[in-house]
Amino acid sequence: MAIDYKLYYWDLPFRGNFIRLLLEDCGASYKMHDASEIYPDRSLKISNPGMAPPYLYDCHSKTYYAQMPAILMHLGKKFDYLPKRAETLTLALKTILDCNDVLMEITNYNGSTMWEKSAWEAFRYSRLADWMTIFEKTGRDHGLKGDKGFLLGTRLSVADIATAALFGTMIYSFPALESDLQQHASNIARLCRRVEARPAIRRFLEIQREENGRGYCGGQIERSLRQMIG
Repeated sequence: MAIDYKLYYWDLPFRGNFIRLLLEDCGASYKMHDASEIYPDRSLKISNPGMAPPYLYDCHSKTYYAQMPAILMHLGKKFDYLPKRAETLTLALKTILDCNDVLMEITNYNGSTMWEKSAWEAFRYSRLADWMTIFEKTGRDHGLKGDKGFLLGTRLSVADIATAALFGTMIYSFPALESDLQQHASNIARLCRRVEARPAIRRFLEIQREENGRGYCGGQIERSLRQMIG
């Protein structure tokens, strides 16, 4: 059967799940390829090159896309997951960029240095708490409350997929952080559960988590995180 997309990433969720949750939810057909097929040797040779995975290849247009936020915005437009109003569309992009910033920060700037206890605790109880509060306030400002509404209004959008991929993955991989999310962003915690309960996403996550356990980003970076969180 012909497929719509090839996604180049590793088995672990981290940035890959942002794209996979959307592809699963919209029903697009795709095939996973190990990132090593492109990265690093071919990363500068493909069309529209990117520095690092994920890379998405559109089998119909024969086009590569790089950078997780750009890929999400492209898919969001194609499959009608973008808000209609210009202001809310900008907030959707801002949400995805915020997610990307959180990923960079929780890995201590993509592993530039490994975490030490004092630095981790300062990040967890200040910066990460502030990020959670930002998402919570955004949702509340747009009517998110309990099990009603979404991050940017009454309709599920790419912003909700991204939020679940960020915080849902984080608290599954590191259960100790679930209490942090509940404390600072209880409505976001419930939103993540609702998004993860959508039928196609639920089936995907069940399989992925059965195969990969609580893996997050892998390697030395994940080991450093686990030493901090316990």
